[in-house]
Amino acid sequence: MIISVENKQRRRAVFATLLFIILAVLVGTNASFPSQMDESVRFFMTGIQTNYGDAVMSAANFLGSPVMCLIYAVLLAAVLLLANLKLPAIWVVLTSFGGLAFTQLLKIIVHRERPIGHLLTDTGYSFPSLHVASIWIIIFIMFILVTPNINSAIIRIFIKWVLITLALMDMMARIYFSAHYISDTIAAFFLAYAWVVLCASLYPAVATYLQRRFWLFKDQEA
Repeated sequence: MIISVENKQRRRAVFATLLFIILAVLVGTNASFPSQMDESVRFFMTGIQTNYGDAVMSAANFLGSPVMCLIYAVLLAAVLLLANLKLPAIWVVLTSFGGLAFTQLLKIIVHRERPIGHLLTDTGYSFPSLHVASIWIIIFIMFILVTPNINSAIIRIFIKWVLITLALMDMMARIYFSAHYISDTIAAFFLAYAWVVLCASLYPAVATYLQRRFWLFKDQEA
């Protein structure tokens, strides 16, 4: 199978899910932790704002936005289709779009208000961060589907470093602009990892079913 995960990744995903649930319960019940930490970090980030910082964080915020992440997913799927890999292409699109939809549903359920002073363009609820979940979903897809097939260790490490740096910058940008609390971004990271590993775990069974049931995928590499 082109897309697969190891047992250790599944164990990490279970752990990430538990951490996400704990954070969601704490946030939903307005517990002192992580509320105090959230306010402390937000106060610090708003105190270091500069024109240069605004420019850098705006760029990170744009590159890690949900719309851009969906564009990344569609572009990756297009490349896979050109390589005649229809099943992985479908998986990329469904994992990306499904992850964003699920995150949005959780935001409505938790119902956390955004920090005071957020940008007028940032609407909706705060927990978990849709921006952060979006970029990490794309990155974890890359880690499962793309980077393992890069032969050069140096190039592989460099690409991972660039992707992780972009995601961390996006997390900082969301706090910098008071769009989210730090717990919103951390929870989004846990959610993204658990979601991608879940989708990757389901892929072999679903791909095999499609190959057997639909002629379009009969001779497709899965």
